[in-house]
Amino acid sequence: MFMDQSYLRLSTLVLAIFVGVIFFVFSKHLKVPTVVLLLLGGLLMGPEGMGVIHPETLGPSLQLIITLSVAIILFEGGLTLNPQGIKQAPTIIWALLTVGVLVTWLGASALIYYFLHHSIPMSLLAGSLIIVTGPTVIGPLLKKINIKDKLFNILHWEGVLVDPIGVFIAILCFEWLTIEGSVISHFLVLAERLLVGIIIGVVGGRTINSLLRKNIIPQAQINIFVFASALLLFGVSDFFVHEAGILAVVIAGLILGWSNPPHLKDIKQFKSELTEIAIALVFILLAANLKLNNFSNLGWNIIYVLVGIVFLIRPISIFICGIGSGLSIKEKLFLSSFAPRGVVAGSMASLFGVRLSTQGHPNAVFLESFTFAVIATTIVIQGLSAGALANILKVQAAEKKGWLIVGAHHFSEVIAKFITRNTGGLCVIVDTNKEALQICKQHGFNTIEANALSTEILPPIYGQTIGNILALTDNRELNQLICENWADEIDSANLNRWSSATIEDEIKLGGKGRALWPTLSRPTQIAYDIENNHAIVRQVKKQDTQNLAKSNQILMSIENNKIIFDKTNNTLDALVYLPIAHSLVSLLPPRHIFYFSPMDYNQILAKVIEKVANLYPAFPKDYVKTNLLQRENKFPTTLANGVAAPHIHCPNLTKPYCFIAHIPNGIDLKTFDGHKIHLMFILLSPNDQPELHLKLLAEIATIGSDLKLIQQLIAQRDSELFTALLSKNLN
Repeated sequence: MFMDQSYLRLSTLVLAIFVGVIFFVFSKHLKVPTVVLLLLGGLLMGPEGMGVIHPETLGPSLQLIITLSVAIILFEGGLTLNPQGIKQAPTIIWALLTVGVLVTWLGASALIYYFLHHSIPMSLLAGSLIIVTGPTVIGPLLKKINIKDKLFNILHWEGVLVDPIGVFIAILCFEWLTIEGSVISHFLVLAERLLVGIIIGVVGGRTINSLLRKNIIPQAQINIFVFASALLLFGVSDFFVHEAGILAVVIAGLILGWSNPPHLKDIKQFKSELTEIAIALVFILLAANLKLNNFSNLGWNIIYVLVGIVFLIRPISIFICGIGSGLSIKEKLFLSSFAPRGVVAGSMASLFGVRLSTQGHPNAVFLESFTFAVIATTIVIQGLSAGALANILKVQAAEKKGWLIVGAHHFSEVIAKFITRNTGGLCVIVDTNKEALQICKQHGFNTIEANALSTEILPPIYGQTIGNILALTDNRELNQLICENWADEIDSANLNRWSSATIEDEIKLGGKGRALWPTLSRPTQIAYDIENNHAIVRQVKKQDTQNLAKSNQILMSIENNKIIFDKTNNTLDALVYLPIAHSLVSLLPPRHIFYFSPMDYNQILAKVIEKVANLYPAFPKDYVKTNLLQRENKFPTTLANGVAAPHIHCPNLTKPYCFIAHIPNGIDLKTFDGHKIHLMFILLSPNDQPELHLKLLAEIATIGSDLKLIQQLIAQRDSELFTALLSKNLN
């Protein structure tokens, strides 16, 4: 069917964007490098395949599309450079951008000259095109294999900053090949490009940052303003000196990212999405524009060149640049094996190829074919083997077991204690409430006074270990926003938050993070209930969780040293929440359990009273000591099965207290059934609560009548497990 050129141009652009985005989606599900699918997809959809995408119909517009796409990609690359990254390995990063560039350029050029028999100018031009290592390819690959932060930063910094360097060297070689002039004149133009790119990039980046900080740009227009500004900087730089725009956008992005203006996260997200569209469009168009027979024209010697670039030139560059860097042999080997080329190399090769073709240069096709052969080889070999190699060399980042718990209160302390005890992971409590944090710190917890909405709050010592978020503020919307802000830093499966919404409401509302415990009170209310003995949060063994799961009391479980939030799982050790009124269990936190060696009955009572006075300075110590000891000396309150229950009404008490003296080996005083006393329940109640006093005594008597339970309690040497066992049997 006949189709006019305007329709072909439109369909080519539309299909290239759509197909490219679809391949991005497929790559996530198939867990393969996106660029591999884009290259294959472009070839399949282009004239060499199905013939539905026709890049040649775009004419000169193809160069313009590629140029602007590269500007978007490099601006986003500069925007995402972490200023802390270069501090981890500054020596090797700067070495790679200087010595490494020369080794790659001259080494590749020598291979091309020797094996493919091209002229020195053409060899230098072809070698310069593969200096760049493709940040658009490196970034996604590194996220999948999760290597050490130091290696990630080295490769990311190299990938972004080497692009303008490689492009400038390639342009210098291209001009040497195609434009008459002395070597000095060409280097003067290069210096001019550098100067213009740096000046406009710095001025542009600072201007954008200033406008954003002064709130001159409405929030709804910030993203499109930054996008338009980046393109403007690129265009203005190119107006003054051709190809200076590449350096300008990288520097502008870097300055803007480091300045951390308001709404930077939204800007990065928007630019990331634009970059993915740009990569999809460019790779599909470039791949569709390739002619397969041009690769066969390269001859068999191209294999030697590709092998040399991948397995010789890159390792030489890394081991030279790595001198004095402190990197291990395994780390250097991994860096040596990882240098995939990407969209910038392919774009420049296509642009130079088109320009050489218009000049009738005999080797115009070679540039594009050679560069894409390197791109395909490095992406396929290094992209598919990187994960396995990182595992073999043991350079993968350690699993981040640490937790950032937002909200300083007793409930967050209980959660932090459970996590640390069972996983070994570091827990850090963050809040803006200085007084609440001080209490947590006094209890031995790590704290940060900061706003958890910011992802920049973690000092380096914590940043290397935190891999989980638990938002425990009373504000459901704030918890959700915290998870959304941390979504780029923490895996989405590890974002957790308290929410009062039901599961159905959460599905409707959407948002980041796993919503937890909608049936429970606000976190600070739970904290209050725990502190005032209205509720208990305890760790219980897996054999005791079945009944608790039925009443929806499991907060979290532990499986293979990992925290899981599966309330239906009743085969694991778990942290459980037990709401209770004033009952015996509510009066027995672990700090109320005291262990003693055998001694006189009254001596133990006296020691308990001293310990209680230390716990509660306002406790009427003298009254209790005089009256309780006097009465118990005459008529010890012994029950059955080795249990005693000394008790007394006290003035000035507002609530009851209970303490346990645990004597594992027993004392000589015996109960009426002949058992040595092993457990002494010391009960103290307000004068005005006689009914509650009798109720609590009845509970103690119930415990004393259960020989099996008493034997289990006597055998239990851990105060927390003691109270957990007691709570299980009384609730």
